[in-house]
Amino acid sequence: MDKDTVYAVVDIETTGTSVTDGDRIIQIGCVFVQHNQVINHFETDVNPLKEIPAAISRLTGITNKRVRHAPLFDDVAGTLYSLLTNTVFVAHNVNFDLPFINAELERVGYPALPIAAVDTVSLSQILLPTATSFRLRDLSRLFNIEHDNPHSADSDASATAELFIFLFRRLRALPMVTLQRMIDLQADLPLQTTTLFRVAQQLNEQSPRKLPDYLYIKNGLALRQPAPLPATTLAEPSKYPKTKKQKQKLMPENLEWRPEQAKMMNYIYNNYAEADRHPVKHMIVEAPTGIGKSLGYLLPMAYLGQTGRPVVVSTATTLLQEQLLDQTIPLLNQIVPFTVNAVLVKGSRHYLDLQRFATTLNVAETSKQTQLLKLRLLVWLTMTTTGDLDELHLATYRAPYFQEIVHEGAVTVDNPFYDDDFIRRRDHRMAQAQVIIVNHAYLSEHALALGEQLQQPYLVIDEAQHLTESTLKQRRTQVKFAQLLNELHHIQRDINREIGPSLLRLFAADTQATLTLHRLLSASQTLETQLTTLVDHLFLRFLANKRLNNHNQVIEELVSAQALTEEIDRSRTIDRATMATDDLLAGLNALRQRYDQQQAQFTSAERYLFEQVNTRVHLFDDQMGQLLEILRQVVDQAPASLFWLTMNHVGDRTSLQLASGLLATEGFLSQHLYAGFQPVLLTGATLFSSGRSQYVLDQFDLQREQTVTHRMRSSFDYGKQAQLLMADSGPNLSRVAPADYVTYLSAAISQIAGAVNKQTLILFNSLSVIEQVYQQLVTQPEFARRDIFAQGVSGSRERITKRFATSHGAILLGAASFWEGIDLPSEQLELLIVTRLPFDSPDRVFVKANYARLEAAGKNPFYNAALPAATLKLRQGIGRLIRTPHDYGAVVILDQRLVERQYGQSILRALPAELPKTTGDIGTLTQGLINFFEKKPADSATPPRSLI
Repeated sequence: MDKDTVYAVVDIETTGTSVTDGDRIIQIGCVFVQHNQVINHFETDVNPLKEIPAAISRLTGITNKRVRHAPLFDDVAGTLYSLLTNTVFVAHNVNFDLPFINAELERVGYPALPIAAVDTVSLSQILLPTATSFRLRDLSRLFNIEHDNPHSADSDASATAELFIFLFRRLRALPMVTLQRMIDLQADLPLQTTTLFRVAQQLNEQSPRKLPDYLYIKNGLALRQPAPLPATTLAEPSKYPKTKKQKQKLMPENLEWRPEQAKMMNYIYNNYAEADRHPVKHMIVEAPTGIGKSLGYLLPMAYLGQTGRPVVVSTATTLLQEQLLDQTIPLLNQIVPFTVNAVLVKGSRHYLDLQRFATTLNVAETSKQTQLLKLRLLVWLTMTTTGDLDELHLATYRAPYFQEIVHEGAVTVDNPFYDDDFIRRRDHRMAQAQVIIVNHAYLSEHALALGEQLQQPYLVIDEAQHLTESTLKQRRTQVKFAQLLNELHHIQRDINREIGPSLLRLFAADTQATLTLHRLLSASQTLETQLTTLVDHLFLRFLANKRLNNHNQVIEELVSAQALTEEIDRSRTIDRATMATDDLLAGLNALRQRYDQQQAQFTSAERYLFEQVNTRVHLFDDQMGQLLEILRQVVDQAPASLFWLTMNHVGDRTSLQLASGLLATEGFLSQHLYAGFQPVLLTGATLFSSGRSQYVLDQFDLQREQTVTHRMRSSFDYGKQAQLLMADSGPNLSRVAPADYVTYLSAAISQIAGAVNKQTLILFNSLSVIEQVYQQLVTQPEFARRDIFAQGVSGSRERITKRFATSHGAILLGAASFWEGIDLPSEQLELLIVTRLPFDSPDRVFVKANYARLEAAGKNPFYNAALPAATLKLRQGIGRLIRTPHDYGAVVILDQRLVERQYGQSILRALPAELPKTTGDIGTLTQGLINFFEKKPADSATPPRSLI
């Protein structure tokens, strides 16, 4: 490859994916590129001399009739061979296209093409590290590449050619230091893809380019200059717009007026701004979907923050953090007459540690996945100003390699990247920002320090329904004994490996270091014995006689502190393990001194071996520290703490886990989370289970007299947009056999969903039931032409949600996370079926412990916990259906307890009052559903929607 190389960008369509099984080419598209210009085209249909499967015809649009008179591959083979000779073959997934073409050429008597080949999928992954998808269709959309006919070879080849030109230009634009680093990695990419790196380097050497001002070189890495926060534009505070006229004057024309949003703004501003007239109270504001909640709290907070007091906004997930920063803050800055600075803050392990990453670049890597990750990171460093690894959208985020390069939080002045460190950049920006956007997990861990650092800022907790769960989860410590033992085995292996590099061989000439290494081995073996003994005691005492229930492959056992203390005392774990861990660390520190004295004589691979052992020992120490902390809590019988054991399978003591956690947030949030801030504002779409719900106050650890609550009205017209249909008959859920229940659900769903060809989400409480119902539904003839996706069966939550959203008439079976947090507006979701009221299983460890706590306090667990929690979850589930003022859909609930039981009326009162309700058997509900969709109003032009 050189500057004059002709690249043949090829795409083929085939009857299937395996040429060895008789699949054949049905279409070839080829676009020739030279000097970053398209110079020629070739395309043809091919008669495969066999039937094209119906699925392939639907995908490609190529039918048996169309190819009947097309040339055979034998007829075009000579032309194709001639065209491709002396070119470099390029394809989007080259390991499919080139082998397929070569196999077809050899089948008709030609030799395989003796040419180099490049893969644009790999190039895209490396050069576009922040892209969310690397499908050709998605990349074409991202870069406005014309691609009208996906899965048509000529269109795909043209789009791939445009993509290749863009990628090659992007490759050439990389700094020379980055290109050299990429070449030095010697990555094992498909065919000759890495050769392109050298071509770009050679071209840049012939025509040198100046390093752009936005980049700089530090210790062999090209880094992006940090972006400064925009400065505020007004010297004097602006007056808050209280009236409708004042607000409308500020709002952009494309932002529709929302009366409930304006009320929410005033409620918030008045509560916090008039501190001289009345004591500021905590606030809970329920803001239903569609009223513009984010802007509803950020606008008044922006005016309040003009005096210099910043606002911390906490939301449930990192994705929602990014939406606030990328969507709401820019919109807010269009409205207010001053500049609002905002910074997104996450825990340290979300960020790249530059020093650790630079160290790994010097280590030869055999894992193809890790090689690819290193290449992506090198390119990403020329783009990112934050070092936030979430920007990479990596499904492999938890790959072992990331444990070597994520930030641990501390950075010392002797760090060669001290001035460039991403955590230091984050903290510097946070000190300058008016809005600090965090997530609940970060807030729970750092609340008091954050409040002190920012001098009692305002605190807004968005998606507040997740606060309790997130706080309890963050205060949960769980130790996997297998992980501890695995780390010890790795340490022992690296010290005394029989074949290959080992520390004993590394320090063979150093008597003192050798003695230290034997001390390390002895300490690790002592720890292994102690841990194994403790595992045996815990298993025999608490889990040896357990049996599985309801297809559950995980056993969770709540254990008392007193019983655990007896086993800890029997095994003398705390004292012995503490001493052995101290010996392990002392030995490592002594070895570190010997290593530092001799470091210059070691190769990079030998240095890496030492650093790997060093990392493993400290990782073990961290995990061991967590175990010892749990054991000390047990012995001290820490108040409000809960202890439990988990085992993945009956008798599998190697999977044993010991955990501790906070039992409830009552008495905790006020002391450990709110105390560092102004009175808290909590908001969310679904917070209340009834009009004067004590449950929500208990969950948020607030007192009624110190809290003001507001429930904003929904902007949706449920009377015209939706209908609720409830079954008044069905099996007795407390007595029905599991197999009979699955049969009932499958029949009911088949009848209801089969009667209307609508996008259908079906909510369950059990993954096991989902799997069984799915197996029955896919055999039903009425669903033969409809896609059915099932959580736990069809892929990850993100994958099946995306596929469902782009389908028509599909059915999605989901549990747990599908009850909330997914947005499927318009015709992406029209029918919602709830199989069972979402009561928590009383057998779950936390549920069981919480019910016992309430009973001890003289409270009824059902009415004080189970019912309000189920009511909120049902409200959240139903909230998936109507997402915009123009949506239209129906909810069917198959649990007759909603009609038969007295508590059903309490649940129904929590649902929108204007929602039309119908009861009946499955036949009645099915006919009601048909009638409802027949009355759907004709589509009309949708007015501009608010962005937030």
